[in-house]
Amino acid sequence: MKEQAPSNKFFLIDDDPVVNFVNAKIIKHAAPTFEVIAYTNARTALKELKQSLAAPEQLPDFILLDINMPEVDGWDFLEEFVTLPSPVLEKTKVIMLTSSVDANDMAKSRTYKPVIDFLSKPLNSNHVHKLTGAQK
Repeated sequence: MKEQAPSNKFFLIDDDPVVNFVNAKIIKHAAPTFEVIAYTNARTALKELKQSLAAPEQLPDFILLDINMPEVDGWDFLEEFVTLPSPVLEKTKVIMLTSSVDANDMAKSRTYKPVIDFLSKPLNSNHVHKLTGAQK
């Protein structure tokens, strides 16, 4: 049986479709081998993650997560995300991408092991290069 290649995938979770569109363009330009899937609802993204458990190679490598969203905000998402099985937590890294500059939000994000960075919007190609190791 042939092994699956890494998914090279980003999930964008932000309730603003324009932000997701722009971020997807930035990622595709900076790291063209990465697939980008955008969600305007964190609950839908969680559902997709759970469905990917049957095919762990389909899990995203990175999730760019906004904090302030209706229904399920970034913190609610993280509370459920950290309860997912280990294949998800081992493969998928979360980056908070937010307009928040609140030091309390930064500190809180560090209490979640899957969160590897806290970035202020807007996303730029240097952020993507740093995450993916893609050449500038």
